[in-house]
Amino acid sequence: MPTHKYVKLDGTAVVGVTTAIHLLDKPALLYWAWEQGKAGKDFRETKDKAAEAGTLGHYLIEQDIHGVKPDQAILDRATKEVLDQAETAYLNFLTWKETNHIELVHTELPLVSEKYSYGGTIDYIGRVAGKYALLDWKTSSGVYGDYIIQIAAYAQLWLEHNPDKPLTGGIHLLRIDKENGKFTHHRWDSTPPEAFEVFIDLLDIYNKKKIIEKAAK
Repeated sequence: MPTHKYVKLDGTAVVGVTTAIHLLDKPALLYWAWEQGKAGKDFRETKDKAAEAGTLGHYLIEQDIHGVKPDQAILDRATKEVLDQAETAYLNFLTWKETNHIELVHTELPLVSEKYSYGGTIDYIGRVAGKYALLDWKTSSGVYGDYIIQIAAYAQLWLEHNPDKPLTGGIHLLRIDKENGKFTHHRWDSTPPEAFEVFIDLLDIYNKKKIIEKAAK
């Protein structure tokens, strides 16, 4: 996905949500790589294979959302194992969408916070039983704290621009397992206030770090 450039109304460029969150360590990723090595596997090969299945599953779902038929050439390039995993994720998504009566309103929605000076692109805004909801995608082996921080930042972006459309339909994390393509759904009524507080701390550190790096040149 192309990197968005986020700019405030006065022309000031601001950092994106994911860039600021990258200041956090990734202990879960390091532990996973260690587990792969202990099992005699090359974590780079496993990671590439998992990413391929997750990416293809996400692609199939996005094509369905937009009502577009998948490109057969893309499907033909995948191995049978990867295609099976991707199709499993896609079918599980369809079941979830039909069961919960999800109506998608926005996809890949870029927004900028004038109040807090950051930007981000929300995966999906939808309606669940007629109520607005935020939906975010992940391809991973689990749900981690930095995901909650990221979602909290996206929720603030939406509410700043749409104060009359609160997320009473919930905040949803849609996850494709990186190992087997399994689709899982996680829902919260709201994120803990500490999650956005941590994001603001990261934003402050990022901006101060940029000033220090500039002085070091």
